[in-house]
Amino acid sequence: MFKGGKKKIVGKMAGPLLLLLLIMGVVGGCATTECYDNQNSLPLAGFYSSSENPQAISLDSISILGVGAPGDSILQDSVRTLSQVYLPFRIDQGSTTYEIKYLAGTAGLYRMHDLITFNYDIVPWFVSTACGTVYYYKITSIENTHNFIDSVTCPTGEITNANIENLRIYFRVNLEE
Repeated sequence: MFKGGKKKIVGKMAGPLLLLLLIMGVVGGCATTECYDNQNSLPLAGFYSSSENPQAISLDSISILGVGAPGDSILQDSVRTLSQVYLPFRIDQGSTTYEIKYLAGTAGLYRMHDLITFNYDIVPWFVSTACGTVYYYKITSIENTHNFIDSVTCPTGEITNANIENLRIYFRVNLEE
């Protein structure tokens, strides 16, 4: 009596057990790849001309520093051409400032510099139980000096973990040269 009863119980449980294993495999597989898909909200800034018909441009001989960051860290110290740069925002306060220095002349001296300050609200965003929370930044204002930079925009008004160019920096350049 017990032998036949065990077979019936195991037979009845085999279907639900296989279904549970299949669900765990699918959910586990999604969780690992889900967490690798750009879960950082790093602002990507593109460089553009400030002409009537703005065009993407590349700059060389510039340095980009984080103002007020530990050691005023240099993000980019470049003599090669640069058309985009990641500008990480601080999560411990509602603003981040960058200094862009322009190298000029044969002596390689920094002749001009601009400051850009991004003001924002930090919004925690729950991704999933496997990945946790990321921070989004809702832009409240952008301020900049105007030595070489004409303006700075955030077309979407916020920085999310979408893998897109979030910021546009418009430089005064003469594309006719």
